[in-house]
Parts: sequence; C-alpha cells; structure tokens
Amino acid sequence: MAAQLTQGQTEVLGVDDIIVSVRHQEAIDLSAFLLTSEGRVRGIDDLIFYNQPTGQGVRLLPDRPNAAAIALREIPSEIDHVRLVVSLDDQLAQLGDYPAPEVSIADAEGNILYEYVIEELGAESTVVVLDLDRSDLAWQIRAQGQGYRSGFAALATGHGVAIDNPPVTAPETPPNGFAHPAASELPELALGGSYTPELVAGQDVALRKEGGAELTLVNMALGWDPIKIRGPHGSRDVDIDLDASALLFSGRQLVDAAFYGQLSSQDGSVRHQGDHLTGEGKGDNEVIVVHLTDLPQRVTAVVFVVTSYAGHTFQRVRNAFWRLVDGTSKAELVRGNLRAGGAHTGMVVAKVYRAGAAWKLQAIGEPIQAGHLVEAAPQVTRFL
Repeated sequence: MAAQLTQGQTEVLGVDDIIVSVRHQEAIDLSAFLLTSEGRVRGIDDLIFYNQPTGQGVRLLPDRPNAAAIALREIPSEIDHVRLVVSLDDQLAQLGDYPAPEVSIADAEGNILYEYVIEELGAESTVVVLDLDRSDLAWQIRAQGQGYRSGFAALATGHGVAIDNPPVTAPETPPNGFAHPAASELPELALGGSYTPELVAGQDVALRKEGGAELTLVNMALGWDPIKIRGPHGSRDVDIDLDASALLFSGRQLVDAAFYGQLSSQDGSVRHQGDHLTGEGKGDNEVIVVHLTDLPQRVTAVVFVVTSYAGHTFQRVRNAFWRLVDGTSKAELVRGNLRAGGAHTGMVVAKVYRAGAAWKLQAIGEPIQAGHLVEAAPQVTRFL
C-alpha cells in the first residue's frame, strides 16, 4: 500500500528509478528543473518541459500526460536537486478554483510508493510539487506543495532560466476597492468639441450636441481584447467573454432590460446588437442602442453594466473600454476605461438619467461580483 505524504515530509527513496505523475481536472504541464546546490540551473538544458521533454536523467513520458521518468543514477554529479513543478496551461487561472492536484510516485514497474494531495492552494497558477534531494547516502523525496502566484515564467527566471517574455501579472487591487473623488469635486462636462473626454467615476455629462441640441439616439459600446499568456507550451490567446447590459429603472424599481438573452426592451427603445464571446477583432465588440426620445416616461434611468460570463475576473481583462456614440452622426461623445483590474467579475459602468426634461450621463465605474445580469441587478440600485 502506498504511503501518504504530507507537505514538508521527507522520505528516503529506496529505488533508483521512479515515475512521478500528477492528476488534475484542468489542462496542466509538468516540468522539471535540475538544480545545483545554489538552487539554480546550469543552463537552459536543465529545464525539462513541453518543448524540451528530455534532460539528463529526466524525461517526460509521451504516452502518459503529466508524468516524468527519473533515473537518479543518471543525474549529473553537480546536480543536487531535481524540482518538479506543475503549472496551469492558463497562467492567469487559479489552482484554488479547482480540486487539489493528486501526485503519485511509483517505481519503474509501476508500483506506487507514495501519494500526495496538494491542498490549500489559492490564487497561484504554478506549484512546486516536490523536490528530490541528493544526500550523502541516498536520494530523498520531499513533498513541497508550495504555490507560486507569479507564474511559471517568473519561477523559471528565479531559477536562472532566461525567459524571452515576462510573465503576465495582474495589477494589485487597491485596498477597499477603488478610490474615487467625490462627485461634487468634479466638473460637469459638455459634449462636442475637438476631443473625446474620458470620464472618471462620478463625473456627469449633459447629453447635448455642440450648440446645445439634445441627443435623441446614443450607442453604448463595449470593447476588449483576448489576453495572451505564456506557459510551458509557449504563448496563446485566452478568450474572455464580457457582456454589456442595459437595465431600465423607474425610480429604484427595475422595469426592463436589454442584454444578450433579451436583445430588446419590451417597447423597443433599447436594443442590444448581439453577443460577442471572445473579444477578438478591433473596435467595439458589443453595442447597445438607446433611443432616448422613445423611452417610456416612467423610465428615469438606464444603467449600463458589464459582466464576465465565465467568471473571469477583471484582473484578466485587457484593453477594455466603454464609450458613448452619437447614434446619428456616429461621432464618439465620451469614453471610459475598464483597465483597473481587480478580483471582481462585473462593473457598473455608467447611467443615463433624466434631469428635468433633459438626459445626462454619469460615470460610475464601481466593481461588483456578477457573471450575469440577474446577479448584477440587485447591486445596481445603490447608484440610482
């Protein structure tokens, strides 16, 4: 019966040839570092990974995903440690979001010697699974389970492996959310002119054209890009599915909506132009058209919300923006950015609201936890 290892436990290996394998429900990569007594590689050949599956004494098994055969007698004498590492293919995902990786160590005949479950992982995308340490008498195995939040590329660099592209890192979330100036401290902007203003939270814009004419048709557009990550398999794009929605309120009561699951409000005054699933392509990815003059009199505000359908946090959103466009002339009126990353899955972007007989736009830019309009709606009323 296999012995169960715990984090930090060290055992003497009684065999010279072992097979280490890792099971995980997501796509992962197993890599090995041949390290000197200083904990560094001698060169790139001491990193055994997907694109270089064979090294001195270590080889990844082509017929067994995420398994490595290690011949300890073939490890060079100047190598004191063999470090095995697992990383998610998606380096901006989190190991803590999935069931714990399961590690097994078997002899050359396939008899399982040790098993180990790596518990208590969190925001890390990469984890040091175990070390094989050379001692005076024999090789020892040491269960590690140490997560590495900065990712595989940063881990490799720390061990002396030159990585061409730096790892993708998410910006730190400011304490207690976003620090915005008070709305009373911000000037109201008027549309029209030689530049497109970029709003900050709390700032108001009168929905009038240059010269004072009221706008009758506006488009709220959302754009973003897929993210490019680098892992042991090289660089690849990861699709992010953001959704723009418009919520129609009468006072504080939600009366209608337009979103990917209901492309038009009941009266047709607000229309969603269609769902976009990846962020691929230049310019706007999703557009919501608002006929201001056709909005029912009872509608006092239209709130625009962006949510992440698959639950990807805004830490992973790249080049995201929203903008308001004159639906008649197609001129950009105002824009805001979604570049402030954080561990949230939604954003209350802005609201169009009645101010007497006219309409105004106010930037909001507040994070929420929501992957769908239904989850977002109860969190919107505090901004009305």
